[in-house]
Amino acid sequence: MASGAGPLVPAPSEARDGGAAGALDYHVKYTQADRVLSVELALAAGLGGRLEVDRAGASWVRGVAWSRGGGAFSPAKKDGATFVTGCGPAPCVVRYTYRLGEAAKAIDDVDTASDEREVVEAPPSTWLLVPSDAPQSTRARFHVETEPGVSFATGVYRSVSDPSAWEISLDDLQTSPYTVFGPLRRLDVTTPRAGLEVVVAPGALAASDAELRAWIENAARSVVGYFDGFPTPSALLVLLPGRGPWVGGGRSLAGGGATVLLRLGDTAKKHHLDEDWVLVHEMVHLGFPSVARKHTWAEEGLATYVEPIARVRAGLMSEADAWASLVQGLPNGLPKQGDKGLDRTPTWGRTYWGGALFYLLADVEIRRASQNARGLEHALRGILRAGGNNASRWPLTEALDVGDRACGVRVLRPLHARMGEAPMPVDLPALQRSLGVRVEPSGIRLDDRAELAHVRRAIMRGAP
Repeated sequence: MASGAGPLVPAPSEARDGGAAGALDYHVKYTQADRVLSVELALAAGLGGRLEVDRAGASWVRGVAWSRGGGAFSPAKKDGATFVTGCGPAPCVVRYTYRLGEAAKAIDDVDTASDEREVVEAPPSTWLLVPSDAPQSTRARFHVETEPGVSFATGVYRSVSDPSAWEISLDDLQTSPYTVFGPLRRLDVTTPRAGLEVVVAPGALAASDAELRAWIENAARSVVGYFDGFPTPSALLVLLPGRGPWVGGGRSLAGGGATVLLRLGDTAKKHHLDEDWVLVHEMVHLGFPSVARKHTWAEEGLATYVEPIARVRAGLMSEADAWASLVQGLPNGLPKQGDKGLDRTPTWGRTYWGGALFYLLADVEIRRASQNARGLEHALRGILRAGGNNASRWPLTEALDVGDRACGVRVLRPLHARMGEAPMPVDLPALQRSLGVRVEPSGIRLDDRAELAHVRRAIMRGAP
């Protein structure tokens, strides 16, 4: 992995200082032949009474045993999805195995465990036994050992105190990043201001490594340009070869770190990569805090809106094509008969395109209120400077308030008050005309004589 100057958000060492570093210390060994994890866990005093994993993955925990004071190991008692030890208040060591391959075949869900042919994907929440009653600030540190020719990769942040390990709070563990085990190959990329690691699962690909590298570097450059830095201190990109000429299946998961997982068709060629929007969309997700489920539109809508703009600014897409995609998609976000506000209508159209419409309206209004000196990107940069990337969980209202303060105008929070609970009608054709976006039989024509043409140009170019 190659990287340049630091990302927009500094490494989260400050956040780690408040936790009990090393309270849970795991040594994990993965064997490829049987796809099993062998785990030894050292627990600080008072933490070893009841242990659990993500309930969806509990059926594949085996042989849980505990020891204290260097004594013999005794089997833990199983109580539903929980394992009860006799550790008491003393420090304790727990051993167990996890049938990761079996879990992946049975669960078949990348958010929990997924069998990807020679590779297994499963976030640490699936296979790390943790104390049921420990404070959520408790920190878990884990080392992973693999055989020659087999690799481990995760988006969890490295431990500050031990760079050979990874570290995460129990609070963040619930949404811990995608993690992969298997015969992965690493693809070196040069991404200035973005600490990006790229791993590729086994499988034939039509695209060359040079073409993959250019595609990834261009996507990272787009995101860095829009946010004025990469949103997270580090990130993992996992490429899973599939069948066909497509790029898709993009997912991001970022509690206590950041991973983007993407499926890449085996016949996808350079022109497919050049036209791809999915990778930029998923990287943009890293630039906003994780919010409550009812506000999913705020995350998905942001990625939908910012993606074409970031690509335009990086020279990867024309302004006319970007506006064409917005003109085509935004009507899907308008409230339909019976719809409520964005917070209360979780349909596809309102989540993705209703959210995108929110951000377009906000971007236009921020620029009008600031005489075109500020735009949505300045709000988002302010949120990131305050630590609000996707590896953290914030109330939506806090993110919007921080964004408003960064711009020096109150737009985001009042707009949410109007659009969150109740449907707000928007005259899209009138808005497009005022911006100088003309829909003609031959395509999109941009009219520089329109009232808000200067705003339209600033949205796409990043300057008045």
